[in-house]
Amino acid sequence: MKINQNTAILFWLCKAKQSEDGKIPIYCRITVEGKRAEFSTGKKIKADNWSSKSGEAKGFSEEAVTINRELRKIKAGLQKTYDQLDATHERVTAEMLKNTYLGIGPRNKTINEVFAEYNKILKERAEAKEPTLKVKTWQRFEITKQKVIDFLKHKYSNSQKLISEIKNTFGDDFKHYLTTVDNIGMNTAMKYLKNTKQVFHYAVLQEYIPTSPMAAFKCSYKNPKRERLTWQELVGLYETPMTVARLEEVRDVYVFSCFTGYAYIDVYKLTPENVVPWIDGSKWMIRDRYKNDNKSNVPLMEIPLAIIEKYRSHPYCQAYNKLLPVNSNQRYNAYLKEIAAIAGINKNLTTHTARHTFATTVLLENDCPIESASEMLGHNSIRTTQIYAKTTDVKVSRNMKEVRAKITGKLQIGKTGS
Repeated sequence: MKINQNTAILFWLCKAKQSEDGKIPIYCRITVEGKRAEFSTGKKIKADNWSSKSGEAKGFSEEAVTINRELRKIKAGLQKTYDQLDATHERVTAEMLKNTYLGIGPRNKTINEVFAEYNKILKERAEAKEPTLKVKTWQRFEITKQKVIDFLKHKYSNSQKLISEIKNTFGDDFKHYLTTVDNIGMNTAMKYLKNTKQVFHYAVLQEYIPTSPMAAFKCSYKNPKRERLTWQELVGLYETPMTVARLEEVRDVYVFSCFTGYAYIDVYKLTPENVVPWIDGSKWMIRDRYKNDNKSNVPLMEIPLAIIEKYRSHPYCQAYNKLLPVNSNQRYNAYLKEIAAIAGINKNLTTHTARHTFATTVLLENDCPIESASEMLGHNSIRTTQIYAKTTDVKVSRNMKEVRAKITGKLQIGKTGS
């Protein structure tokens, strides 16, 4: 039987596997462009009851009718499978047709198996120190994998769902689960969805599935309202006395971040060697961001310079060659809540607010060009910096004073002229 000009199906007896009762297994041979793939139909028959010419059982006995009905079902199933593969692949091979029809091979992988396979590749790339990939990227995908497993258990009571069974509603269903059942914020949920979409794309490239069930799903992010300190709050925080040494150290590290824009991990890794004399006689912080290895060199102003000098002889800094005495991230954030209360600041102080304070209050409000701000913040593009570059009331007020002065001057000239 020919499926098309290049593909044929043949049923034949594998006489080498004849059983003691004289029956011989019936095999199916698929031939595509001269290449073959074979599998057993699970049926047996004696040679005398088989027609090699027609490829079917002879006569109308109950055995013959049952066997021929089964062979017709196999033919129809192979035809349907071929049509499906032909619609989604440039080339269909005999082995591909056989494996897909039998439900074996890569197309039968579970979503867990595909995640594990993809994450293993990420881990190997990270351990090989690929410049664009870090171990924490692999770790985020491991967390995403667990989120997907939890979702599958919740929705289907089955975490071993075949990736070929995933429907196109997966993206919306997973998003609903993350934001309601798992109670995750929308932007965080979108990060997990983006990672999952990436894994599905990998599955398509590996030909595990013809198309991604998340191909049409759009990962949309909403820019959050980013808190920052005003200039008065920043200076007030720096000048507020701290009665406990541990709080004073954390306060100084936080203020240092407000004047450099460095994230917690970047400040933690600073050493005295990162402070370098510049060509203009000033001192700069020279280092690459841990997050993306982008250059993040920052000129040091008076306050961060004073903080560096203050801790030059600190026992911790001396023992571990650190620029500043930085606590663990957990303690650091906990102490910042105490510090905010002491300084009378009703805002959530975090490394993110420090970074935003540097971008907005220190740089942009003082007319630093956004290109220079982007360079110091270590951003990949100015578009990222624009997230921070919201116009503030301080800048609007100063700009309007300049506009008002110009208009007043023009009015005075007009009066003089008249």
